[in-house]
Amino acid sequence: MDTKFSIALHILVYIKETENIVTSDLLAKSVGTNASYIRKIITLLKGSDIIESQQGKKGISLKTPQERLTLDQVYYAVYPDKELLHIHDTSNQECPVGDNIREALLPIFEESERQLISSLSKVTLKSLIEDMYKKYNEKQS
Repeated sequence: MDTKFSIALHILVYIKETENIVTSDLLAKSVGTNASYIRKIITLLKGSDIIESQQGKKGISLKTPQERLTLDQVYYAVYPDKELLHIHDTSNQECPVGDNIREALLPIFEESERQLISSLSKVTLKSLIEDMYKKYNEKQS
């Protein structure tokens, strides 16, 4: 999996926690990437009604309240059609392994993805932010 999901979460936490007017340039500095990549992720989040943006004072803000926004919603926003685990489709059907590996792996892969989504659905943006501050405070002690 690439880093798009973690960057989307970073963006959302930043939007929720900053007092500044949120721009793609400001987000890019926080994330450590370029503003054009941030804008691509923002487009995905806007398309899923998670955030909204306006020119001027408001900038980018959450559209879905942090206590209702679950991490699975963010995952689906940035990966709308992506399978987490892929099975290669180049296996030799003349080989006993090649002919049967897909059927053996498919239920395992599907269950793994279901478990991931189930876990993500139990975590809200609000609880993620609370955990982040807890970790920060532990470091300061």
